[in-house]
Amino acid sequence: MKPARIVAVVHSDTDVPGSLPELFAEQGVELEVRSITRPLIAPEMLDGLVIMGSPESAYDSRLPWLDAELEWLKEVQCRGVPSWGICFGSQLLARALGGSVHRNAHVEIGWTPLTTLQNDWQHVGPWLNFHFDAFTLPPDATLLAKTNLALQVFRQGKSIGMQFHPEIDPAMFDTWTRYWRSTQEGRRFLETAGDLPERMRAEIQDRQPANRENCRHLVKDFLNQI
Repeated sequence: MKPARIVAVVHSDTDVPGSLPELFAEQGVELEVRSITRPLIAPEMLDGLVIMGSPESAYDSRLPWLDAELEWLKEVQCRGVPSWGICFGSQLLARALGGSVHRNAHVEIGWTPLTTLQNDWQHVGPWLNFHFDAFTLPPDATLLAKTNLALQVFRQGKSIGMQFHPEIDPAMFDTWTRYWRSTQEGRRFLETAGDLPERMRAEIQDRQPANRENCRHLVKDFLNQI
């Protein structure tokens, strides 16, 4: 039976979960969005979890909340809570399950189709990738998809990690550009990005109907495994 509520953890008070709240609501499930700045919910109180993205690195021990979130996520996995990690969230989930995260040899930015590796997972996209880091496959996980630049999707039990951003919409992308303008690291990125942010937003807008439909199927799959 589908749960009435699933918790989505965002990694900043200004982060938003894109199209996910409406897509979960279509399936009769409330997506409760909680910032990492609030106390983490006891694992035994969770029926399902979504771990959202972040501009930070999932191996940066300087982050004041990272170690606590990782230990909490390990306990969540030990309890078998169905979990969906997105981008940074997939990397943290990989770490919680025994994998690792590293700076990738190549930046992966743009809409990319996936090479799928299992017959029961055929969500080829294209999906929006925007990442500098990558995960290694946890020892007991199954690799479901990849691109030429990085592993993309893995599954272990009722948990799944996806390196790309299926939930992206223009409003969510606007939070990214505000972050870039307001941080030193973001401004460094913008200095070399040229018109990339403007082109990315326009393409997100153009692709929104198809991407939303693709994401709808991912939400249904996640709920079906619960």
